[in-house]
Amino acid sequence: MPWHSIRGHDRVVESLRAGLNSGRFPHAFLFVGPEGIGKRYFALTLAQALLCETRAESELDPCGVCPGCLQAEAGTHPDLITAGRPEDKQELPIKVVRDLCDEFALKPARGGRKVAVVDDVDTMNDEAANAFLKTLEEPPPGAVLILIGTSPEQQLETVVSRCQVVRFEPLATDELASLLLEKGVASEPAEALKLATLADGSVGRAVGLADPDLGRYRRDLIDGLAGERGFDPGEHVKLLDAFAKQAGKEASAQRRRVRLMVWELARLFRGVLWQTAGLEPPSPDPDDRRAIARLAERLEPEDVFILADRAMEADYHLQRNIYMSLVLESLFHDLAKVINPRARG
Repeated sequence: MPWHSIRGHDRVVESLRAGLNSGRFPHAFLFVGPEGIGKRYFALTLAQALLCETRAESELDPCGVCPGCLQAEAGTHPDLITAGRPEDKQELPIKVVRDLCDEFALKPARGGRKVAVVDDVDTMNDEAANAFLKTLEEPPPGAVLILIGTSPEQQLETVVSRCQVVRFEPLATDELASLLLEKGVASEPAEALKLATLADGSVGRAVGLADPDLGRYRRDLIDGLAGERGFDPGEHVKLLDAFAKQAGKEASAQRRRVRLMVWELARLFRGVLWQTAGLEPPSPDPDDRRAIARLAERLEPEDVFILADRAMEADYHLQRNIYMSLVLESLFHDLAKVINPRARG
């Protein structure tokens, strides 16, 4: 996992390397930024660099071929611990945190460092977060703990104050488009640029939106909500539920599909807000702009704020593994009350 395979975060690499060479390399990091921009991949590459057995640690650059690098990349290195929220849980369980801290306290098996990467820390409750405090205050010598979330505001202040916060920015549109072409996600520059614009700098979202079935459903969903006669919220729940199940039997795959669509709803309402303010909506799709114009004709800015907030609230509940059908029923019911002409009287 060499650094050149990671796009858009050169600034962070250079900052960490400078900190290491000046003796200011912290024992705990909190990586924050939007989902799907490569924070976890970056954390694992950093772990590989710290565990590399060939290159000087001051280079902070994994060779990729030594036993330490190969084991770190394969996830089998005895001094690399990874943890996150189980797919069937709403929160990162305190047992996961305690088990990680116990293993983290053991002496390194191969060298002088032990590295732990903990994903989904936004979902820690106070009890789980407090379980980290002793490890954060008294880390083993040479140990590095990397917590991954979306915002410092989602964490306890006692945790944030003991970590170096590293902020990751979304990828630039042109850089993301280039990456999509390199990875074969898009076959044409125009397609890559459209996906990159829709994805708001997130590789994960761009990959999801590249699914042709998802693109067709997205079009039907947006046009249905913008229809002059309004929409049936119950019917939309059934359609989205059926579309989610086409992703397979795994609940996580179904939930990812639904979250993509909820994000697209939030994007739609953001475009409507721009339109009501007399600005050009930030959408590369002419069909989207037509739907945005129709909604802007009958909605006040206050309505649009409500719609966007409601979409983001639904995404939060989906991320926390709240029962999906219940979240969707509540969301579409509330959208219909604001959007449908008959409901607005």
